[in-house]
Amino acid sequence: MSKPLASSPAKTNPPPNFFSSYSVVLPVPISNAFDVLGRGDAYEPVARLSALCKMFELLGKDNVQLPVALYPDGIQLRDVALRLVEAESASDVPTQHPGAHEGPKITRQHFKLEESVPVLFGLFNNTVRLSGTISWDDSVFPASQTSSSSLNGAGNSETPEQVDVLYESVAETTGIAVWKLRTFERVVEAGEEKTRVSERIEGWAPAWMRWLVQQKATESHRAHMDLYHTLF
Repeated sequence: MSKPLASSPAKTNPPPNFFSSYSVVLPVPISNAFDVLGRGDAYEPVARLSALCKMFELLGKDNVQLPVALYPDGIQLRDVALRLVEAESASDVPTQHPGAHEGPKITRQHFKLEESVPVLFGLFNNTVRLSGTISWDDSVFPASQTSSSSLNGAGNSETPEQVDVLYESVAETTGIAVWKLRTFERVVEAGEEKTRVSERIEGWAPAWMRWLVQQKATESHRAHMDLYHTLF
């Protein structure tokens, strides 16, 4: 098997050295799936699905402004890392169009999380404290629209075919960084509206623990996503 390649530009600093990709299909329209799995301010139930999660707390929420000339037709969430970008600023996004004017705002929810990670073949548990952000375009599915969609079921002609959400975190002591892109895709099977949720993790870990982190990331990532259907 060939080694996974990091996307360009690199989403972590230092560049990623562990990866994981997985997808599941959920039996709900894309707006419903996004309402539960895509909004950072409603993320706690998603975080607590993981067997590793022992504590989750929402912190502040802010916005990052992207130039409309680049977003959404040029640079998208999948092209950037936003955890450390200054709020209400596009200074960290490359500008290729000098005349670009301010456009849609990306909503960014800050959080902190504690995980209990088994070590030494499960003989001990190590508490890992993380801080991070979840970033999404709130204009794609406004809260009022998703509430209406939940009642009406199927989507409509204005329903987007694909939407991205960005999860980023860093561990306090080890510096392990995770950039995770969650992509929602509208699918129709036998006339029924469903949603394919695909996730790609690009992360960095110190060299001495990279192998262990890669193994655990793949295992826990798949186990977590396999439980998404229980939220619907």
